[in-house]
Parts: sequence; C-alpha cells; structure tokens
Amino acid sequence: MQSFLGSLNYYRRFIEDMAIYASVLYELREVDFAAIRDRAGRERIGPTVVVTKDQQDDQATADPKWTEAEAAFSKLKEKIAATPILRHFDTVKRPVVIVYASEWAVSASLVQDHDGVYLPVMFTSRTLKQNELNYGIVEKEVLALLRMLDLGYSMLAGRPVQVLARHSTLAWLFRAAGLQGRLGQWAALLSPWTLEITKCTRGEDEILGTLAAAITPRSEVDQALTAIAPRKEPRRSVDTPVPTVEQDETLLVASFDGSARVKRGGGAFNAIIWRLPEWTVVKAASGWKADMTVNEAEYSGLLLCFDLLEDQDRTRLVICGDSNLVIRQMKGEIDCKAPALTLLRQKALRQLGTWPAHDLLHVKRAWNASADSLASAALQREAGVTVQEQDWDDLVTLNRLPEILTATTKETTLRISAMATRSRRKVPNQEVLQEDAVRQLRVDRIRQGQDEEKWIANLKHYLRGQVADLEKEEARACSNLADDFEMDEQDLLYYCPPHENQTRRGTDCCV
Repeated sequence: MQSFLGSLNYYRRFIEDMAIYASVLYELREVDFAAIRDRAGRERIGPTVVVTKDQQDDQATADPKWTEAEAAFSKLKEKIAATPILRHFDTVKRPVVIVYASEWAVSASLVQDHDGVYLPVMFTSRTLKQNELNYGIVEKEVLALLRMLDLGYSMLAGRPVQVLARHSTLAWLFRAAGLQGRLGQWAALLSPWTLEITKCTRGEDEILGTLAAAITPRSEVDQALTAIAPRKEPRRSVDTPVPTVEQDETLLVASFDGSARVKRGGGAFNAIIWRLPEWTVVKAASGWKADMTVNEAEYSGLLLCFDLLEDQDRTRLVICGDSNLVIRQMKGEIDCKAPALTLLRQKALRQLGTWPAHDLLHVKRAWNASADSLASAALQREAGVTVQEQDWDDLVTLNRLPEILTATTKETTLRISAMATRSRRKVPNQEVLQEDAVRQLRVDRIRQGQDEEKWIANLKHYLRGQVADLEKEEARACSNLADDFEMDEQDLLYYCPPHENQTRRGTDCCV
C-alpha cells in the first residue's frame, strides 16, 4: 500500500480530488495490515468453523474501514487508468476556478475554454484538519480558493479569475463590514485578486456549457465520496447561518440584553423592537428586578421582547441577543438544567410559538450596543423605563445590527476588483472622482482639525488681528510663534521655516 501511495505522488497532479480519495488509505496503520495478514494466514490453514452468510455480513459491518479502503483503492486505480491530459495554461484565455467543499475535504480545478469545451489545466485537493472541520461551508470554499491561488500563482497573478462556487454567500466575504479573525485575514489575502464569483445552483455546466469528461461535476462528487469518508469527526459544533433578508422585505427585529451585579442585589434587562427595511424603532423599554442572575436577566429581556410585540402583526420576526446560552437553549442545541432558567425558557417558547416565521441569531456584544446601553442605564438607576420617542435617535446611532442583517441581492455574479496600492494606482479620472470636490473636502477637514486645536485657533485669531479675543498670556505666546506661520485665503495655517528663503508653495507644510 505504501508503494502504491508513493507512486501517486507524481500522478496526483493529473488526478482530480486525489488527496480526497487517498485520505482513507493514509489513515491505515501497520497494525491494521497485521490484522489482514493474520486473517489471510487463517484462511490458508483452512476454516475450522463454518461461518454463515449472516455472520460474514456482521463482520463486514463491524469494521467498515476496510470497505471504505477497498472502495477508495478501486477508485484510485480507475482514475490512474483514465488520467486526463492536462492542457498548458493559455495566457490569452480566461482562467476559471471551480471550487468544491464537503464536510471533510476541499478541492479546486483550474479550467480554460478550448473550442467550446472547458478542459483541465490544474487540479488541487486536500482533506481538512481537525479544527477546520468546524468551519462553515463558505469558509471551506475560501480554503479551496486560496489553495488554488497559491499553487497557481505564477499563472493567475495579475489576471481576472472567474470563480464558480455552490454557495453565493462566498461573495458576502467581500461585502461584509467588520470582519474579524480568520475571515478578516482571508479578505486581506484575496484583496489583490480580481475575482468574479458566480453561484452554480444546479451545476457548472449551466454557467460554462460543456465540461471535459475528465472533470467530475461538483453536484456528483458528494455522492461519490459517501462510500470513502475517512474517520474524521469534528467537535460538536453548530453551524448557524445568518438569516437572509430580501430586498424591501418588511419584518420585525427584536434585540434584547440583560445584566446583573451582585453588589446591587439585582439585574437589569431591556428590549428594542426594530422595523425593517427602514430600521426604525417601534418600541423600546427596560426593567429591573432584585435577586437576578445574568442568565435570568437575559431571559427576562427576551420575555420583554414578546411583551412589546403583543400588539404587532405576526410577520416575520428575527430575535438578536448577545447571550450564547439563551439563544442556543431556545434553539434546543444545549440542555437547560437550572430550574429557574427552565421556567423562563418554557415561557419564552410558548411566546415564540405564536410567531410562525421566526429566527434566532446570536450576535457579539459590539453589534448589540443599542440594547446594551439601555441595560447598563437601568442597572445604574436600579429601575426600568419606557424609552420615549425623542430618545430613539440615540438607539439608532448605536445600532450595528444592519451590518449583519444585510439585504440579499438577486444577482448570482459579483465582480471584485483588485485593491490598488500606491505604486500601482493610476492617475484618477477627474469625471469619476470629482477631484475638486475631494480636494475641498480635504481642506474642510484640515480646517476643522486646526480650529479644534486651541493653540492653533488662538494663533489664527492673532494673525487676523483679533487680539481682543485672546487673553494676555495667550497673546504673548502667539507673538512668539507668529513669525513662523502664515495663513492663506482658505483660512489654513501654514508653517514657514525661517532659515530658508523659499516660496511657501514649495516648502511650507500645513499644520
């Protein structure tokens, strides 16, 4: 087996999804082959016990790794016999990358159009690591894309690349704001590339047309890999996709929060009801109770949401909270064992059942700042209030939920331009960028910054002759600096070096 796998090191570049099919074979150990030799030796000696067909089936099902290994071994032999002829990369033709991601593996194929048929240029694939098994399907597609761009960098650098993905949310990576962790790093790695991401609903052939016979349609790969899935199991993880919001869809969003302090002997909770697509506040209120824990305060905030929604129409409802425990317990993903929380959860589930269309979304505290501010204020006052309409503007200012619940677009293709650095940036088009408006905006910002600095504002008054507006000490300090500064017609203060007699335009710098 080791010699067989070693011979594949050369052929792997010609075999599509080679690493995926060979993964189950790489997991076999020497002790496993020793068991095969022992079983083969017993068969040569001769059976001493008659084994029925049912017992043979039980033995086969008791250790399925051999069935998976034999299936993968047979599949690899077939692929070696039918290895395709790869085409050389054509610098004139447009490169197309087809990415694929499953629960335990990722792969990508680089193809190009040759007389109406897309022929393979390069294959790459690999199985996922233990921590990568918990990634979402979009993150796995990004891994496949990054691997292809890395291995084919010399061919793809500086060229627009069309990417075919099975999930349109891959384009969300380039539109989302506030990316953190690995998503932010991946977005930075992909920023120099010019990509056109296209969603393939039924298959790649609906976008490209005719595929070469050597390229397996991605829609058929899942079924082919079922029989050879390796013994990799991720840690218990829950893939919670962000609820999608259609363009101009009318729905309600409820955000809640809770907080408790032992020294204050109680806890505060609050709820805010938003109406989309305008993101206007419908109702907002907070409350306070004695002898509450943090989790009880969070559940109380959720129940307050349903109280505020009592007189609203039963449209679609999205509930957002920064308590991972409450959201997952409401979804049934984790058990609720505390007696007090069990009662609160049952009340919340009864209320939630009256809303046929609902979604529960866990968000970080930074995105739930509007609800967090109400809970903090109620905790300080040790009393709840109903927020009046004149105070709703403050909640709208702190609200960051629109960055998460973004409206989806019906377009299946997203064009992404490469990020231009200063060295690559060309002379901007005056009609597009409106250079005069940009220059004036920059001047206004500099003027505002100078006016906010007290000593600069005082120096401007001194140079204008408005000495009456200054105190005695301020006027004396300005007189010591006045010889080194000048003002222009746009009311900007410039520093003029006294040691050189040069023109102000060429050497002066704006403060």
